[in-house]
Amino acid sequence: MKHWYAVHCKPKQDERAEIELANQGFEVFRPRLRSRRRIRQRYRVVVESMFPRYLFVHLDDHNEDWSPIRSTRGVTGLVRMGGSAPVVPAAVIEALQARADDDNCIDLQPADAFAANDRVLITEGPLAGFEALFSARNSQERVVVLLNLMKVTLPVHAITRA
Repeated sequence: MKHWYAVHCKPKQDERAEIELANQGFEVFRPRLRSRRRIRQRYRVVVESMFPRYLFVHLDDHNEDWSPIRSTRGVTGLVRMGGSAPVVPAAVIEALQARADDDNCIDLQPADAFAANDRVLITEGPLAGFEALFSARNSQERVVVLLNLMKVTLPVHAITRA
């Protein structure tokens, strides 16, 4: 049976890793965002990874050789927790793919509508009905969301009282 797994990439090599894995015949998904950035006194539309340094690969648990992934250009390796690679829920990937256009770009609602620590209710997708706290729209926090989706647990010294 096939499942989605997260692949950790080398810095600024997400696109290269995506191309190299696809050339090897792996099914790869790297969601992207379009954002306006001020570059040299002008605003420009920039496309960036939704989860910087991460992408998703669809692998067969039993019949597929995973070893070429580690030696692929741009790839650090599969994300592993305690020696095994956690499965990314298919519903999460399907929800991202449903919102993505032909270039795998996803339009997000403007973050300006929310302030830090606002309570929000997720209204669509596999997490519909869950309440959350809005924190920010930067790339580091998108990675934290990704890790939470993979059910990563943090050691006690890595957390503080809210």
